[in-house]
Amino acid sequence: MTMTMKSWLGVIGVGMLVLSVGCTERAGIAPTELASNTAVGGAATSTTYESPVVTLQPDLTADPATVSLEAGYTVLFVNNSAQTVKLHSYNCTETGNINLSPGYSRHTLPFNPAGKTCDYFAWDTGWSRKIFVGQIKVQ
Repeated sequence: MTMTMKSWLGVIGVGMLVLSVGCTERAGIAPTELASNTAVGGAATSTTYESPVVTLQPDLTADPATVSLEAGYTVLFVNNSAQTVKLHSYNCTETGNINLSPGYSRHTLPFNPAGKTCDYFAWDTGWSRKIFVGQIKVQ
């Protein structure tokens, strides 16, 4: 009897762990800083790079509409509009994972290679026009 109860408690524990990890994927996140320390001539220096942040506005525009970033980094999209947004791009795959409910934010995949420009947009609710139109320039 105690073995069965321990088994059930183990199953419940694993289920709660899976549920809690799955729920954190959609949690809103704040902009992050990516930092690296490099030793130059015996002295340590610190370089900080902040991912660009694009805010999807209530007026259905992206602010700023154009951002630049270094290759290998991401863009954080913040949805301040009142509608769920699925970003699209015809020339880049890095924005393909962006599906945001109102009030949520999410990072893109890292952009590579340097030198490309990625156009992005979302469709309005009737699929009649593009909204949140912008560009990401990879340096």
